[in-house]
Amino acid sequence: MDNGQAIRDRKLSDVEVEKIRLLLSTFRDGSGQRLKKAGYMPDYLAFERVTALVLNGNTNEDKGIFDVVVPRPGGKPWGVSCKMTTDQTWKNQTWFMELSNSAKKLTDAQEDLGIDWRKSPGKAGPNLIETVVSWHDAVRSDYDVDSSKYLLLTHDSNWRKFEIACFDIDVIVSELAGDIEWVAEGGSASSPSSVAGYIERDGRDEPHRLWQWFARSGGQLKYYPPMGWEDWRTGPFELEDCPIKDLKSKVEEYWPGLWPEGEPSSPVTF
Repeated sequence: MDNGQAIRDRKLSDVEVEKIRLLLSTFRDGSGQRLKKAGYMPDYLAFERVTALVLNGNTNEDKGIFDVVVPRPGGKPWGVSCKMTTDQTWKNQTWFMELSNSAKKLTDAQEDLGIDWRKSPGKAGPNLIETVVSWHDAVRSDYDVDSSKYLLLTHDSNWRKFEIACFDIDVIVSELAGDIEWVAEGGSASSPSSVAGYIERDGRDEPHRLWQWFARSGGQLKYYPPMGWEDWRTGPFELEDCPIKDLKSKVEEYWPGLWPEGEPSSPVTF
């Protein structure tokens, strides 16, 4: 029985999650990013490569709107926008995704309409969302955008517990958000540092910050969907330990006997 494509049509199976877990673990051999306490770990590029392999897709080398593109027999390919981050504190009951760090694109969209986000956050906020949606709409002729997804890989601060969560691509305009109150905040009253969008959450006395845009600090557009907004989540898992191989040992393994013997290189001096 054909259950469709993983992530596009259904949640990852236990077998597919295990494949991802093992593939991510391979980057602990010295090929991943070096962290002081955790050792070598996969980064966001590793997550993209692993996702592409398990889905029989390709990483999007042209830095397009989707990080992974997956072919669809008889139809348009669809995409996955991969995100990776440290998980939020449990008490917040929220996920986190950085949707963009393109300061120029987001700022240009504001300036084209004459919006000053410091004075008019109520206009700036919706424009930020509309700008992200416009990037998706611009590639509809090439991709099945409506079937595409956000895929989030989280880890705890110790890099021991990992989890994957999947979101519809239209989660950023979901009716779950309700009314968003946009404010300019941070910094000082005369010189705020960000635009933030808040919503009310059931059972919460304090409003929930759903959006945050740092116009002056790299242009990061941050999104905090509450837990429960995801299509599905895998539950936590841990990576396998892996023996670390330095570059020379890899050369000797791949091409036995080819490593030149002789005088050592002169030491580097500064």
